[in-house]
Amino acid sequence: MLDIKVLGTGCAGCLKMEQAVVEALQALGIQEARVELVTEQRMIDYGLRGDRAPGLLINGKLAWAGSAPTQEQVMEWLQHALTPAAA
Repeated sequence: MLDIKVLGTGCAGCLKMEQAVVEALQALGIQEARVELVTEQRMIDYGLRGDRAPGLLINGKLAWAGSAPTQEQVMEWLQHALTPAAA
């Protein structure tokens, strides 16, 4: 199961990233994933300050920070996270 966290302040970019993640999961047919929007103090707990938001953690690893990625980028990161070598 993939553990995905969108780190941010709840801004439009954060919500756009969350939507890109959901759409990428659907496009890849991945049903075994947990997506969580992490805001405020918990975002800082993961090492991401507000000026670097939004951020994307996949299985505990920071995949992206600073802007909303495209759905294609998210799909690539998700596929990489599912490969045995990435585990």
